[in-house]
Amino acid sequence: MTPRFFVIARVVGRDGGFDLWKDRLVELCKVSATEPYGDSYYWGQDADGEPDTLWGLEGYTHPIGFFIDHVSSDIFKREMALVDKDRLLRTAQGLDSPDYDLHHYDEYGGFLKRADDLERDSVRSFVVVKHYWTKNETLRTEMLDSLKQVTERLSSGPPQVQSALVLKECRDTNMATLWLRFASEEDWNSLERSDRMQELVESVKTNSVRSETHRSRAFNGHLGIKD
Repeated sequence: MTPRFFVIARVVGRDGGFDLWKDRLVELCKVSATEPYGDSYYWGQDADGEPDTLWGLEGYTHPIGFFIDHVSSDIFKREMALVDKDRLLRTAQGLDSPDYDLHHYDEYGGFLKRADDLERDSVRSFVVVKHYWTKNETLRTEMLDSLKQVTERLSSGPPQVQSALVLKECRDTNMATLWLRFASEEDWNSLERSDRMQELVESVKTNSVRSETHRSRAFNGHLGIKD
């Protein structure tokens, strides 16, 4: 399959706005599944102490699906108008709000789902996003290759890793991201303590100048429907 285009979105909501956000995303997830380039649309609630912050993974078979098709749909416009009406963003409303923190990616490697995972389409998974930054683009390529090798080892063995997607940021040429998904938070904790995670740490330690880890619990969406 041709490599996909992905967006990881962090949306900072106002206090107490999470349930209303869930209502908005019900319709957005539905329409995403009908779009010609739509492949993945997967949303969760922050699990690091910001319960009104959302994390999303959007995947498209072509960037036009994100930049033109999705945002031009009548349902998207309607739901975003309701977001503005209810003032669901924390500091400023509108699509240009700083409360929308988006990273745009080309798919580099790894896997989005596993054929042997009976819960591969679960919308209740635990998601971990690991961002890495390098000193330059050449070192980023080395890191991306290292992460890709790590995902090959994550494709088998306990605990089961549902997704391990390596992403190359399109605009920040020093940035790489690993998107991980698990059946439960306990599975993530188990991996974090394992030798396989130590391999991951060692593989990126030389080239990484900064890293971030973000966790969330999914509540709605779909993954890889064009596979």
